[in-house]
Amino acid sequence: MLVAALALASFSLMGCEPSKDAEGPVSITVKDADGNKYPTMKIGQQIWMAKNLNVNVPGSMCYGNKPENCEKYGRLYTWEAAKMACPSGWHLPSREEFKTFLELVKLRTEQIVTQKKLNAEPLKKGEDKFYNHLRDSSWKNGFDSFGFSALPAGYYDSYNKKFYSVGSIADFWSSTENSSRYAYYLYIYDRSAYVNGYDKNFGYSVRCLQD
Repeated sequence: MLVAALALASFSLMGCEPSKDAEGPVSITVKDADGNKYPTMKIGQQIWMAKNLNVNVPGSMCYGNKPENCEKYGRLYTWEAAKMACPSGWHLPSREEFKTFLELVKLRTEQIVTQKKLNAEPLKKGEDKFYNHLRDSSWKNGFDSFGFSALPAGYYDSYNKKFYSVGSIADFWSSTENSSRYAYYLYIYDRSAYVNGYDKNFGYSVRCLQD
């Protein structure tokens, strides 16, 4: 019990640990270096932040350089900044951890759809698409079935030095390199969600995963 208590303290968590079988929002909260607090959610054995990271570190920015966008969507980070931004006990997820996450979401979505069909319940538009279950309910066709609450924070294009696609896409850095220039990230938009690779200097969102 002492070991568990010390581990929780080092993770900057407050509240109770979720049961091993619980899924969806869990009753623990994460605090970053700036004192911002984040809700969490669980799927499978993964516990995720349920809100985009908003800690101010070098290499991060607000969409359009407007502080109100940081409040709504969290900050955008270069890959190097993203690697250093998660609080103690949490980390930037790897490519494989994102793939595991997507597979779990697909499986749970299939279970939701199957159960509704068995119960002769009509499916809502887009409910059979796994990526819609990741999207916050404020986003078009967002069901947010598991509490991940993905928001369309857009991204920063370091080539053109411009911000794009707020309101339509979400990108989350992984810790895995694709090459010396590129790294992998999770891409969510209105037609799918998958892991892709692109320039490390672009500004993307961050979701931290519990160690």
